[in-house]
Amino acid sequence: MEQPKLNTKGIRPLIPRHDPSPTIEEHNHLIHQLETLAFENHALSSIHILVAGVAHEIKNPLTIMKGFLQLIKPDLDKLQKSEIADLLLAEIQRTTNLVEEFLQLARPAKQTTERMDLIPFLKDMLLLFQSEAKLNKCELTNNLQKFKQPIEVMMNQGQLKQVFLNVIKNGLEAIRITNRKDGLISLSVHQHFHFVTINIRDNGIGMDASTQDSVFNPFYTTKEKGTGLGLFLSKQIIQSHNGSMNVKSSPSFGTTFSIQLPLLHLI
Repeated sequence: MEQPKLNTKGIRPLIPRHDPSPTIEEHNHLIHQLETLAFENHALSSIHILVAGVAHEIKNPLTIMKGFLQLIKPDLDKLQKSEIADLLLAEIQRTTNLVEEFLQLARPAKQTTERMDLIPFLKDMLLLFQSEAKLNKCELTNNLQKFKQPIEVMMNQGQLKQVFLNVIKNGLEAIRITNRKDGLISLSVHQHFHFVTINIRDNGIGMDASTQDSVFNPFYTTKEKGTGLGLFLSKQIIQSHNGSMNVKSSPSFGTTFSIQLPLLHLI
């Protein structure tokens, strides 16, 4: 191989590099990603062990207490103490819901999907929140009427219902905190060649950068009575549908959750 000639200053000119090796920055970024994945896998493993050990033992006495309270509730009504039973039943139900969320982590539901039109599904989801939105002086808007043709995806209806219930409910709560009388939750669908994007935007309290980075982590919550599992499970469900879920937010300006799902013809 012919060596490069020296120039007039006796310095050999540089040979262009075609080395595919990663740069230091790329290498550090890759290490960071691997460390993050290792941490998440360790966290999930710990969660599964925890749930497997205690979930059923907690659920059984809760069922017994709930049944006993329902049995004596007529007697408490006669004593004008029905509010005691109602309070205890509500707390038992809240704890039962928490246990059910733990069980979903330890025993993921079998992924069965069916061909469905996304537009009627989303219309039904918004209909579920009409009354609650009105009570909170919040307007629900959407762009679903513009779609004349079906937007078909493969989905597990029950699992996706859980995702949208969680996101819309979070939006209403974020608006309620601000006490504003012009609350708005906007659901918009955008069809692309490869996928469909569903954006759910609210004009609630919003999140800072730190909260955005942690909002999908298990057990992370800013709510006084939150479990920190709702958004974590939601993202897991979307990913199991070969989709993605992201969030963008600004304090005092609101939050937008973006959900992408592959269109049927590409699955």
